[in-house]
Amino acid sequence: MTETSMGAAVVARLGSAPSFQEIQRPTPKADQVLIRVAAAGLNPIDLRIASGTFYGGAPDVPYVPGSEGVGVVVDGSPDLRGERVRFETVRGGSGALAEWTVAAPQSCLPLPSKLDTATAAGLGVAGIAAWICLVDKVQLKAGESVLILGATGAVGQMAVQIAKLLGAGRIVAAGRDPGALARTLDLGADAVVTIAEQSPETVQQELLDAAGGPLNVIFDPVWGHPLEEAIGATAPSARVIHLGESAGSEATLSSAIVRGRQLTIIGHASPQTPWEMRARAFSEVADHAAAGRIHLSLEEIPLSEVSSAWHRQAASPHTKLVLIPAL
Repeated sequence: MTETSMGAAVVARLGSAPSFQEIQRPTPKADQVLIRVAAAGLNPIDLRIASGTFYGGAPDVPYVPGSEGVGVVVDGSPDLRGERVRFETVRGGSGALAEWTVAAPQSCLPLPSKLDTATAAGLGVAGIAAWICLVDKVQLKAGESVLILGATGAVGQMAVQIAKLLGAGRIVAAGRDPGALARTLDLGADAVVTIAEQSPETVQQELLDAAGGPLNVIFDPVWGHPLEEAIGATAPSARVIHLGESAGSEATLSSAIVRGRQLTIIGHASPQTPWEMRARAFSEVADHAAAGRIHLSLEEIPLSEVSSAWHRQAASPHTKLVLIPAL
């Protein structure tokens, strides 16, 4: 590497995994800061954008992916220079999966001193989404029962813990892997339900038994068949918060159930959520994590191994993958 170059993940073709390459270090514009990246979380949205199928449009290639990270501001805003910050990048610009990147100063949030760098890098997208969905959008109340679909993923793990902090009366974690589901009991889940090849009626009865009655809230990052099956276990006026489609892009819901129980289905997309709300949510999650009230299962991986990490993310790992340039 030279003084003006860096190592980075580069997506050369839409639909392909990035490779680790030596490229030119980015130069910040007048309204940007230069950041030396210390860690970057790998997220499902990064893979969706690189696939060319993201609803927000496809980026021009080649490009450096990575929507969030943690690093030290070395140039730009005097107020931030020298600060360790969590930052977000602009889609299609200089991404976080690199040794250096640029970002807008307003997207940089100073971090609690007790919060370690890898955890801070992994908390962002998953923690922000789970917090906004449960706190702001469905306004989960103390004593209510909640089903966390996709509970073994990073956002599901965050949702289990946030539901516990909010005083949920009964937290049911659901997913496909019994071993990974069992670990959610340590995070605050009261019961687990494995959704595999059962009939919809069996799944609904297992959910009702696990929740001790009909569900008040469904946290849904999966869509597809799991939601189709879970919807039958809802209580009147239940709320469904939908934020992902890892189980499929289409779901067929019973009109009779949706109308008869007067269900509310709410959509969430982080890119369309105001920055002020995302920043507030991250600060809340970061403070809880720094105090030991929220825990994140993560694995640190050298940035040079980004291709293999990318394929692992596509297979839905049950831990947060955090890429580290210096490893």
